Amino acid sequence: MAVQSVDLGKGLAWYGDGWAIFMRSPGMWIVFMILLLVIAVVLGLVPLLGSLLLALILPGLIGGVLYAARELSEQREMDISHLFIAFKEIEMRNSVLVLGAVMLGANILIMLITLVLVGSSMGAAGMMQQGQHDMMAAGFGVGMLLALLLVSGLGLLLSMAFFYAVPLVMFTGAKPLDAIRSSFSACITNILPLLVFGVVYIVLATIAMIPLGLGLLVLLPVTFGAIYASYRDVFAPAAQLP
Repeated sequence: MAVQSVDLGKGLAWYGDGWAIFMRSPGMWIVFMILLLVIAVVLGLVPLLGSLLLALILPGLIGGVLYAARELSEQREMDISHLFIAFKEIEMRNSVLVLGAVMLGANILIMLITLVLVGSSMGAAGMMQQGQHDMMAAGFGVGMLLALLLVSGLGLLLSMAFFYAVPLVMFTGAKPLDAIRSSFSACITNILPLLVFGVVYIVLATIAMIPLGLGLLVLLPVTFGAIYASYRDVFAPAAQLP
């Protein structure tokens, strides 16, 4: 899958595209967001298994949202059934579930690395003699900082690997591992506009949280629309699945 390099300004322009996609069916977008919230809350009530199931199906749900964004972008109607469209066909369902499993496994690995690093820092600090409280605190602080930097770096790499993986699976029929590799390559190629995209999102999310978080009902669909617009720009025209 060919990757195109886009201008720095696209990182901001994608939000304009996302807003245009949102405004074509704002009511339905809000219904989508509420449904996603209800699904997350209901599964969250089921101890352990609910969280695992949510992690597995989340790429499929995101794929449904991006599918709806594509429909609106191409002047077609948005339908509530689009949210679950990734689960209708066996091959597509298997692909998005594999993405969910890989993402879940990667997150568990990062969590384990975090626990090991924090435990090592605490163990090293505890081995110091009792009279060395200042040195112990400094050592623990340095260990925690290094752990935070490493985990943040791993989280960033994971985000890059999955940012475009879902739309690649949904719209081109790419195999999960191929989609992950292509997503990472695309993010590396367009790291600057995507950095702008991320900074703008942080600013907008901060503003959206002010009215009791209700602004997220608008920001999230706009962001999904922006992600679809970025996918459309970053990946060269290719055969698309209907």
